[in-house]
Amino acid sequence: MEEKEEENNKAESAIDFFQQIGQLKLIKRTGWTRHEGISAECESVAEHSYRIAMMALVFGLQDKTGLDLKNLISIALVHDICESIVGDITPLCGISKEEKRAKEERAMESLRETLGRENGGLEIERLWFEYENQESREAKVVKEMDKLEMLVQAMEYECAYEGVCLDEFYESCDGAFLTDTGKAWCESIVKRRPTKER
Repeated sequence: MEEKEEENNKAESAIDFFQQIGQLKLIKRTGWTRHEGISAECESVAEHSYRIAMMALVFGLQDKTGLDLKNLISIALVHDICESIVGDITPLCGISKEEKRAKEERAMESLRETLGRENGGLEIERLWFEYENQESREAKVVKEMDKLEMLVQAMEYECAYEGVCLDEFYESCDGAFLTDTGKAWCESIVKRRPTKER
């Protein structure tokens, strides 16, 4: 009886957690909302995170340097999880890096407690801090994937919407790619941009 009650409590906590992170499907990526013409149709944080996880999987499957594939994909899945509570905060939001970090750390505490420390909450928190502090090669690769996904999305918007030029997103990534794969993927993305007056 006690075991069943414990399972029920874990289930309740898990569903609460899934509902909270489900907010990522509703939160639009701030960088795109500022651009007329694409703001109404722009991607959500959940869409962004899904493609990053797939990019990390492909990167990891092609990697020959001994990356931990499970850790790589796990970090990709949780890297923006706090945005389910605080939203997508960018430098243009007028919030300092320190204040953003404090808000996200409080959000992470809340998510950890919602799921339950011993029911996965501590591990998700550890992965999030590993990414935020860039503590591993896997965290650094996910950082590259984060920027590369943004560039893929920028290229797709430029192709889909007449007159949209998103140079600022490409310029923000200058020198950001340290892996050979990241550099090659970036080059391929840039080649696919539509030709237009810049």
